[in-house]
Amino acid sequence: MRNPPSDPAVRRRMLHSTGLDPHVRDYLRATPGFETIVQRGLDHALAVPGRRHRVDIHVACGGGRPRSVVVAEELAARLQAAGIGAETEHRHIDRPILT
Repeated sequence: MRNPPSDPAVRRRMLHSTGLDPHVRDYLRATPGFETIVQRGLDHALAVPGRRHRVDIHVACGGGRPRSVVVAEELAARLQAAGIGAETEHRHIDRPILT
């Protein structure tokens, strides 16, 4: 997926944003491959037999601020829509921006 701060067309606007910002979310949802990544995560989560126990799904990206956040939030929303409890924790969202 595109890394917003690496795209010269939007770098200035997105450099200090995260995947919780609507303009970042919209930008990444329009990225080729986004739907495939989210659907794979959803398929894996739904394939867990019985789903009686907690299942952790880790989503990572280089800086932990834009891409992983958007994918994790979208995956949680789709799990909730399927009647499965889901919550997100963004471990690196407050870390400094990588140079």
